[in-house]
Amino acid sequence: MNNAKRTLVAGCVALGMAGAVSADVTLAGAVLPPPQPAADADSIRAGSAVGADSLEFLNKDKLHGSLIAVAPESGGVTWKHGSAEKTIDFNLSTVMRATLGPRKVTSGIPSTAAIYLTNGDMLPGNIVSLDGEKLVLDTWYAGKITIARLMIKSMAPNIRASTRVYEGPTALSEWTIYPSGSQVQWRFKDGALYAAQQYPIGRIIEKMPDTADIRFDAAWRSAYPQFSCVIYTDNVQENRNGYMLQVSGSSIYMQRLSRNSGSRNLERQVEFADFSNGKCRSATFNLLVSKSAKTITLLLNGRLLTQWTDTAEFAGQGNGLSFRSNTSGDLKISNIMISDWDGKTPELAETGSTVVKDDLLRFINNDKVSGHLKSISGDAVKFETSYATLDIPLARVVEIVTSTENAARARKNKEDVQMVFADKGLLTLQLERIEKDEVKGQSENFGKITLPLGALRRLDFNIYAERQADEADNFAF
Repeated sequence: MNNAKRTLVAGCVALGMAGAVSADVTLAGAVLPPPQPAADADSIRAGSAVGADSLEFLNKDKLHGSLIAVAPESGGVTWKHGSAEKTIDFNLSTVMRATLGPRKVTSGIPSTAAIYLTNGDMLPGNIVSLDGEKLVLDTWYAGKITIARLMIKSMAPNIRASTRVYEGPTALSEWTIYPSGSQVQWRFKDGALYAAQQYPIGRIIEKMPDTADIRFDAAWRSAYPQFSCVIYTDNVQENRNGYMLQVSGSSIYMQRLSRNSGSRNLERQVEFADFSNGKCRSATFNLLVSKSAKTITLLLNGRLLTQWTDTAEFAGQGNGLSFRSNTSGDLKISNIMISDWDGKTPELAETGSTVVKDDLLRFINNDKVSGHLKSISGDAVKFETSYATLDIPLARVVEIVTSTENAARARKNKEDVQMVFADKGLLTLQLERIEKDEVKGQSENFGKITLPLGALRRLDFNIYAERQADEADNFAF
């Protein structure tokens, strides 16, 4: 587009078809300034008045104003700009994101639980019941939602009773990227860190336990993973005096790091075939650490793979945690949870499969049992183990990890919109429409749903579309 002003009439459909504006544009006699550089979504919300939204396009142009409506069926986004007398219609296929200013909304009863789905969504709410087919979740934003059990990855029934000392990531600002000034090498979106290059990112974990369960989800796009994770280091920049988990294709090993004696691999390297044949592009890692026993136990998707023992003194002299991708732009780190560990280790599992046949239940005191989750009714959990059927108060349970044997994942749809809650929560919805500050859509996870627009902070459109070069990290994986 040249620098000449363009007069758009009525709904300004031509502007929408172009995607956005790169020069001054006249709207019904008013001058619309050119888009401003992108700002952090949290800072936009903090400084917004009611209805002060922003709209970003796939070509990185940006406008401020108010979101009025979205109609995927007709392919339009209706937008109100302060300099225009009439609303503007944009082509939905050109829109990347809408960041929402605060709106009046009744929040209702606080959520005590978090439900994590197999497609990466997280729904806050309160557990009403669960049986062999479904979970009923009572939410302040959409009433009671019935979720297919096969779509559930895990549940945190009592998020306030957890023994966790850290849960995140929640923002890029809480992490330090090395070398300094390399902020573009890591990005943060929707509770996940994305590596754009081969630079480490780290932080200090306050109150890191001496016996700890360090858990994180890792995902990659290539046929096999290539990354490292350093724990208990006193220098997250140089990774000294700690331990480094190295994942290189199907090979997984632990390296001891010491400023005085150098680095060496601890005995016992484990092979995991699914990491090299392209069958698996994500996994949950648990590092169970005991300083006194000088042991580090590795669990993959909840099953024990190996345990390393340091025959020398415990090398970790700090509380630092860091990650590094060993390939460019091919690592996503999310769901980092660090908590006290009771020192109990599950039985050794077969190392050739990512299928987890049993459900896993963790208590408030970090005790764990495996078996079959029969039901949740009211305040009681019925859990079947190999030795007994247990009736457990729900208030004593902090985590339930479900079997992956029959797990299912919601299919992708062209109309899918990823919605980030103003508080904690992430929802992928096949959008039907947005109008009058109300969102309507459906999901294979739970069917039809209606929720207030005020419950959300951001809407991501065209989430499966190819991004421009500076979006090459591809947040969708």
